[in-house]
Amino acid sequence: MQLTDFRTAVATTVKELTLNETNWKAEGWKNLWNQIDQEVLNDAFNQHGVIRSFFSNLGHIDARRCKNIVRVQKKMMEQSLGRENYFKVVSDFNAVRIPCDVTEIQEKINCIKGIVLEQSGQMHIKGASNERPYGFFMSPEKKYLDITQYVYVFLDKVGFPIEFQIGHEFAAHTFTIDSALRDDPTCGKIDLWENNFYDEVKKYLLDKANGDQPALKEDLLAKAIDLHQGNVPEELGNILNKI
Repeated sequence: MQLTDFRTAVATTVKELTLNETNWKAEGWKNLWNQIDQEVLNDAFNQHGVIRSFFSNLGHIDARRCKNIVRVQKKMMEQSLGRENYFKVVSDFNAVRIPCDVTEIQEKINCIKGIVLEQSGQMHIKGASNERPYGFFMSPEKKYLDITQYVYVFLDKVGFPIEFQIGHEFAAHTFTIDSALRDDPTCGKIDLWENNFYDEVKKYLLDKANGDQPALKEDLLAKAIDLHQGNVPEELGNILNKI
């Protein structure tokens, strides 16, 4: 019964507040918190098959692992006074990654928009405005500013907000390492934000996407070797060799 009650409460909140980030501080999102337990999180994770069936036209979809109630409770405690984001706690029980080149992000967003309209759902592109309809990743002049973008979707048949992270696989790889280090700082992973490595790879990818002259890829590979003391993980090496 609790699962049904939670889904009903989520649907009602989405209808009242929409997914727009102007309402992410609204108490309505916080009112859902006391109904969240691991059973709810497991139920959300089990909807990934439904998500894949609706969004199969997007191509490859990576489902992120099931949320842990301890991590969700930590998010509840991380609300800074004046910068509250109550939606953040419930926004990614269903979280998927859509790997693509920077120049393909806009197309993927358009695909999501068409599916959401067909299903009479709701969606919000993070940072979207009249001047920047595709959000923070693209300037009003259609210049690429980031290598990833977030889109939030709600479909009644899924029952939970879906967080789409759309963008380059280097960003997804970096964020996966971030999560691993957050859960276990002694896991042995190397933080790719160190020595501005992430920012330099991001700039390289943006320069290529915008038709500007990028840095030498060999310099990035050399920096990766230095960061990992000569032992670059195979997955990262494959990503860098393809950029």
